[in-house]
Amino acid sequence: MNLKKIVSAIAAGAMALTMTAFNAFAATTVEIDTESPGSWSSSGKGITKAELEAVGGDVKIVLEVETLDPYGLADQFLVNPIDYDNGWVSQTDYITSDTIVAKTDGWICVRKSDTSLEFVLSADAIPALGDSGLCFSAQNVLVKSATYELGDKQGEVTRVDDAAGKEYCFSEAAAEEAAPAEEEAPAEEAAAEEAAPETTEEAPASDNVTAPATTGNASAYVIVAVMAVAGAAAVASKKRN
Repeated sequence: MNLKKIVSAIAAGAMALTMTAFNAFAATTVEIDTESPGSWSSSGKGITKAELEAVGGDVKIVLEVETLDPYGLADQFLVNPIDYDNGWVSQTDYITSDTIVAKTDGWICVRKSDTSLEFVLSADAIPALGDSGLCFSAQNVLVKSATYELGDKQGEVTRVDDAAGKEYCFSEAAAEEAAPAEEEAPAEEAAAEEAAPETTEEAPASDNVTAPATTGNASAYVIVAVMAVAGAAAVASKKRN
């Protein structure tokens, strides 16, 4: 086989592998509600069982939410992921999250300033769900949409009692409170930066090759293909000599 055919075969194989890597489940968004279904209620809209099964593993879910308090009388803001078809059973016991706080009864507490909630539903919980899949009951919260994709388990959900949950709903995120104001650089530093000579040298390529977020495998495939091409070229060169 000549060099041209070797290179063509390797290139075709690398392309096939790369396309396979990028065929992993892509993030999908489903609309839930455009208006509140009522107090302590659910519209029955959510991510169907078939959609959850298609992900093929633990499912990372990000809810787009809006808190509702038109008269300033709300005492809490809550969302509960439920099995709508089987008695509205809370699924909070089957989720993990590094960020959310839930009451002991399964209702997730939403801060008044929150616009999103993120958690991961265990793949083990999906088979028991009804066909409607995972739906969302809410109190003083509008669940606008749910974006779901393949995910990794996060930390255990923080649980609090009713009083602490209500207090949490009107708290602010610690990161927002602690964010320092950006300070201007001292005049001496600014002058030093202006006096620094310009360089025309290009920055060396990073040794760390970051794979695309969807799969984490595509870059490895490309590297293998390039190495194979180089090896084939070397063999062909030796044969010609």
